[in-house]
Amino acid sequence: MTFEYCLPDEPLKILLVDDRQENLDSLRQLLARDGLEIVLARSGNQALDLLLDHDFALVLLDVQMPGMDCFEVAELMRRHEKTRSVPIIFVTAINKERRHLRSGYEAGAMDYIFKPIDPYIVRAKVGAFLELKRSQLAREHLVRELNEANRRLQEISDLKSDYLSAASHELRTPLTVIKEFCSLVHDEVVGPINAEQKKCLGSAVRNCNRLADLVNDLLDLDSIESGHNHLSRQEVLLAELLQACSEDFRPRCEAAGQELQVDLAGLDGPVAVLAAPDMITQVVVNLLGNAHKFTPTGGVIKLRARVDGGQAWIEVQDDGPGIKQADRERVFEKFAQLDRRDGPGAKGTGLGLPISRKIVELHGGQLELIASQERGCRFRFDVPLYSDEAHLRAFVADGARNPAGVPATWTLVLLSCADTVAETADSLEEDLRLLVRGGDDRIGQVVVAGQPAHAILLKTDPVGARAFLERAEGLLSSGYTTDGEFQVALLDVSGEATDELLADPAALIFTELNSHDRKGVPHV
Repeated sequence: MTFEYCLPDEPLKILLVDDRQENLDSLRQLLARDGLEIVLARSGNQALDLLLDHDFALVLLDVQMPGMDCFEVAELMRRHEKTRSVPIIFVTAINKERRHLRSGYEAGAMDYIFKPIDPYIVRAKVGAFLELKRSQLAREHLVRELNEANRRLQEISDLKSDYLSAASHELRTPLTVIKEFCSLVHDEVVGPINAEQKKCLGSAVRNCNRLADLVNDLLDLDSIESGHNHLSRQEVLLAELLQACSEDFRPRCEAAGQELQVDLAGLDGPVAVLAAPDMITQVVVNLLGNAHKFTPTGGVIKLRARVDGGQAWIEVQDDGPGIKQADRERVFEKFAQLDRRDGPGAKGTGLGLPISRKIVELHGGQLELIASQERGCRFRFDVPLYSDEAHLRAFVADGARNPAGVPATWTLVLLSCADTVAETADSLEEDLRLLVRGGDDRIGQVVVAGQPAHAILLKTDPVGARAFLERAEGLLSSGYTTDGEFQVALLDVSGEATDELLADPAALIFTELNSHDRKGVPHV
């Protein structure tokens, strides 16, 4: 893929600073070219004024000037946000010794030009810096275009989600009415019917259910793909979740003459995973539903789990017909209906496996078809084991997840107090929730270095996070502790180093927070 850089037509600007006009005129004549605007300054003060009024690609600064010298100009440029990144070339006829050159580089010079000036060297060095500036402008222009494209795509995605939501609402009401009246007739509540009529109405009810499942699956898939679903991972006891899923399915399997076998010996005791329980339940239910659908009467469905390599692995195997080699790549495609002979289950929507794979990927795992033979298929997926450190990282990652790709600023506030008892933790969380202002902000309970803490993820910078703490001052200092003192840490979690920053929560800096001193809150 290639991109066309469409830069503004305005010329690049360079600033020449020298106290002698003849030197300025000579350099200007030497560097003059199309697409380049050359601005002259006769002193350091004049140069600084011009730097604040213009965007320069480069400054050529004479070393020896009366009044403010080049080192002072360079130092003042580095202090100001607008000018600190403007490259500087020092122009000098003296001070060629290494210690003097080192002083210039330490002051902020990017390069030197020595007098008497060699025209070829000057043009080459200036040309190189101008090319870097053009590349920088091209990248900034491309980033703006990509951000705008992302914004438009997000708008389209939101419109699609709104349409699906409205369509599902309009479909559900008449669909429910149709299903209920068909069921009343099918069950002979309103009068007797013959066998043929009962068969026709049974088909109508089944297809009403299938259409309702399709609407729900479409909404689930859109919610995951658009990022509108709010993933919230927590500590989940895997054996309890799998046992609950199997017990829900066991009556259905027994009614179809199927045997459901559950093997959790590979867990070797209580195993906690880091997962959103409702979403992982949906994956297991989808896999068991497929197994039930394709397993014939007298067949066996196996649900297994084990721990290996810091992950928990869950497998569902059916005893039905296998999947042809040519169809194995299509098994996770949307609306794919493979050539497998149906068992007693109803025909699916073709969205269960794509939804399940996306849910597992949100958890950092992978859902795969690992075996397909003449009889039966085996699906396997993994979820990470729970740890306090992983939970904290997941809390930040889940809250700051942004499928649109538009950069955002996030600050994590961690509050902890040894005097806060477990009975009041939920109440404190609810009270803190009333203080946040943004719909994207998130509050939860975590453990940091063995110490319970409340985590507040705010879509703001550390300054905004401190404002949140100011609003929370009255709440934190009364009713939840005996002395009104909390421990706090503020962390900027917007950048790429977030995982590294949170890799060792035990090393996070907590400082005492009370109503007497809030200015000392560190920005880790």
